[in-house]
Formats: sequence, C-alpha cells, structure tokens
Amino acid sequence: MSPHTPKQRPWTVMVYMAGDNGKIFDTQHGKLRLMAEMTSAGYRDLAEMGSVGTTENLALVCLFDTQEKTYLIEVRRGQGFDDSLVRPVREVNTGAPDTLREFIVRSITAYPADHYALVVWNHGTGWLDVDAYAVVRAFDEGVSHRPIFRTTPRKLAAGETTRPIAYDDSSKDFLDTQDLRQALSEAQTVTGARLDVIGMDACLMAMVEGARELAPFTDYFVASQEVEPMAGWPYQPITAALDGQPPLPPAALADTIVTEFAKSFGGATRAEQTVTQSAVALANTAETEALCKRLVDAILASPTATLLRLARCARDKTLVFQDRNYRDLGDFAAKLADETEWDNFPEVTAAAAVLRDHLRARGDTAPVRVVGFLPTYERATGMSVYLPASLPATQRAETLGIYRRLKFAQATGWDRLVAWLMGEF
Repeated sequence: MSPHTPKQRPWTVMVYMAGDNGKIFDTQHGKLRLMAEMTSAGYRDLAEMGSVGTTENLALVCLFDTQEKTYLIEVRRGQGFDDSLVRPVREVNTGAPDTLREFIVRSITAYPADHYALVVWNHGTGWLDVDAYAVVRAFDEGVSHRPIFRTTPRKLAAGETTRPIAYDDSSKDFLDTQDLRQALSEAQTVTGARLDVIGMDACLMAMVEGARELAPFTDYFVASQEVEPMAGWPYQPITAALDGQPPLPPAALADTIVTEFAKSFGGATRAEQTVTQSAVALANTAETEALCKRLVDAILASPTATLLRLARCARDKTLVFQDRNYRDLGDFAAKLADETEWDNFPEVTAAAAVLRDHLRARGDTAPVRVVGFLPTYERATGMSVYLPASLPATQRAETLGIYRRLKFAQATGWDRLVAWLMGEF
C-alpha cells in the first residue's frame, strides 16, 4: 500500500459542530443574545470523544466552528481538543450547504471506511422556524421591524425557505431543509458513498417530515422529538461502542445512541429533563407516509362538523413538545382512533388504528427501531408531525405555503389536514 493511501476503517464518524452561537447583537431593542452559547459545550463534547478518539476501528473527525475560529479536528485519545490533531482553517459559515458538503467530501476522502455516520451538532428547531436573525438584519439595514414567525418577507421574496439547524451567529445564517438536501446530494454524487447514519445532536429534529427528506441519503436517522438538555449526546459510551469488535452494524449504532442518551439522563435530577431520542429506519418510513396519506384521505372524504370536532379533540389531547406546533404522530393516531371509535366514521377509525399500531411497533421492520425517554414522555412513539392548533391569520397562508414544499406534505396532503383543522377546508 502506498504511504499516501488512506487507511480503511470499519467506521468514520463526522461531527459538524456549529458552535458559533451566543453572540450579543446590537438591535433597535438594545443588546440581544439570540441563542445559548455553544462553543464551551463543543469543547466538553470533544473531551468526551477524546476518551476513545481515532483508533484502528474508528476515525472521528470534526469541523468545529467556534465564536473566534474554525478548526478541522481528528480527535485523538486524550483530553479532547489539546490532544487531538487540530488544523485551524478559514472562518466558515456553517449555515451554507457548501460548507457541509465540503466537510463530508473531505472526511470521506481522507478517512475511507466501510460505514459512515454524520452528526449535525447545534441548536435545532424541527422543520419550522423563527427567523432568529431578522431583528439583527433589520438593525443592520436600518429597517424598523421585529422578528417574525418563519422568515422575513424580504427573504421570502428572494426565494429562501425554512431554516432549522446549524445556526452561525457570525454569518447570521443557518441550514434549511433544502440546504441539507443539497449538501447531502452533492456529497453523495462526488464521493459515491451513502451515509449509514445521520444523527441530529440538536433539538426537535425527530419529525416525520425530516425523516422523509433524509431517506434518499441515509439508512438510519437519530434525533430528539423534544428540546435536548445542553449536555447533548454522551459521546464517551457511543464512541466506545464503535471501537469494539466485531464492528458495530449501522442499525446497532442507531440503537446505541438512543439507549446511551436516555441512560445518561436517567439519574436523579433537581428538575425533570426534557429527554427523548429516536432511532428511525428510513426505508420503513415509506409505509408511514402511505398510511398518513390514507388517514388524510379518509378524514377529508367526510369532512363533517362532527368529525372536525372529534379530530380537534384528538389533536388537543396528543402529546405535544416545547414547540407547540409539533405533536407525536403515533399518539395523534391513537387519540383519533379513540375519539372516532363510537361514531360513524369507520374508515377514519381504521386508518388511525393502523397508523397507531405501525408507529408503536419496534424492531427491524418498524419505522422506529427504539425510543428513549424519561417518564414524562412515555407516550412518545418516536416521530413528531406538524400539527398546530392555530396560526395567526396573517401568517397562515405563508406558513402553509412553505410547508407544502416538503416531500411529506406533497405525498400525503398533510397540509390540507392542518388547514381543515384550523377551519380553512
């Protein structure tokens, strides 16, 4: 073998650490910090990764964007950052799809493996988002307006879309659903490599909408339905499992992340932790999508006032997360089956029951392999769905128009169900 030929390992894990958060901005409302500082959490997670580091079985590489500098890191055994192979690079915008694509391509080229995992590490807000930087941009441009739900009219006019993850304070930018799709697609085209696992060490990202967007690019998806505690994933036991023999299969890695995450927050705490984590087998979510379409079709085939009342009651009883627009999909199906069971809507009841059972199932043939949670979330079935109780009238058309761009909405008509529940059918 040529001395310049990269070593082939069982696993390469790429951690895209968008840690440039927590800056204080000048705005027309005074000094404002838009989100929690993440750089220090990044150093702590690097220390956890350093308990194992890169080995004969595992290459562990990170792009770490901090408030001051950006680094490419091959994590090595030790105390983390200081003991690793660290190369400072130019300041990057982690909210740009080109940055994510280039990180994936460089990592796969330099660290070839039998299996690849990508972790997107940062704040997250599911598919739907507040334009967190609108008030800052307005101040910079001398425009008087407040931050608004979704994205600003100026950005909509430019054709930009939702932005759920990888916030970058220096660039006032973040990745949207289409950005993720673009970066993953281009990296796959360049490298010819399909990712085995994509994980979101971020908040609110375990949604059926996101699962369907990621399905062309990876086999397993790991994320939280709820806001994650700041400590995030426990990287020490996860990397230790990857360094074992025989090599960990992709499905087992997804399961391990979930179980270790739940275990890490399982001890006594002063306050109840918002802990959920799901391992999703994306190939099996095609059936989830088909069953959601069946349910939407059954409901909207008989959109009576009685059914509307029952469906709204089911929605309002469904497990909801910190973002009140996001509800557990399986729990909604269960509540809808219960609410309609004694009324004359047999097709709706049957469709809801099938979807409920599908999402409660576990194992290799189920869409959700395993769910980790603390007791508050025992009704969590593993994937959330967009199901708001209401939207301001001035934002409703805009928001649903953007939602309709998602593959899940296009395939199922879920946007029509949401609109009907809000009285717009």
